[in-house]
Amino acid sequence: MTASLHGASYAGEVTARAALAWFAAAPAAGGEIIGYLFTPGRAEWFRCDGATAQGPGRPRDLAAAYELVATDGRRHLRWTHQQAGTGPAVSLSEDPGLLPAGDPLPAGPARDRLDGTASRRLAGQVIEAREGWATLGSARYARCQVPATAEPGQEIWADLAEYTVSDEHGNLSVIDTLLLALRPEAAKERRA
Repeated sequence: MTASLHGASYAGEVTARAALAWFAAAPAAGGEIIGYLFTPGRAEWFRCDGATAQGPGRPRDLAAAYELVATDGRRHLRWTHQQAGTGPAVSLSEDPGLLPAGDPLPAGPARDRLDGTASRRLAGQVIEAREGWATLGSARYARCQVPATAEPGQEIWADLAEYTVSDEHGNLSVIDTLLLALRPEAAKERRA
C-alpha cells in the first residue's frame, strides 16, 4: 500500500453545478477535469470548461442529476442529490493540499491505496471519434460518448485507484474506488 485518502466536504447542501464550481475552483492538481453524471433518464460523461460540464458541442444539463462524479486524476469530486436539487459534495485526494477549501471529513479508519492501478473496460468499442470525444457502441448497450481521444475499433479503459480498510483480523476490504483517467487501447480478441 502506498498512500492514504484524505477528504473535504462542502459546507452544507449545494447544487450539482455549485459542487462542480467548488471543485474546479481549487488549484489545478492533475490533468483536465472529466466526469459523469446520472439522471433518471440518462447517464452522460463530460469534461469541464472552467466550471461548466461540457458534452460534445454543448453544456450538460445538471438540473436533473442525482449523482455527479468528477476527477482531474489526482483529486475526485462526489455529489449526490438529497432534496430540492441540492445535496452534499465531497472531494477526495491522496494529497490534502490539493483539496478545495471545506470542512474536513470525520475521522475514520485509514483508507490506504492498493499498489498499482486497476483497469476496467467500458462497454463497447469506439465506433466514431471526433474533437476529443469517442462514441462507444455495441449490440448490447446504448451508445455512449466519452471524453477520450481514440480511433474507431479501439476500446476505452478506465484507470482506477482502489483504497482499503483493514479490520481487527487484518482482512482488507476495498471501500473506495476513484477514477484516475480514461484511455484508449487496441481491442483485444475475446471469446463469448
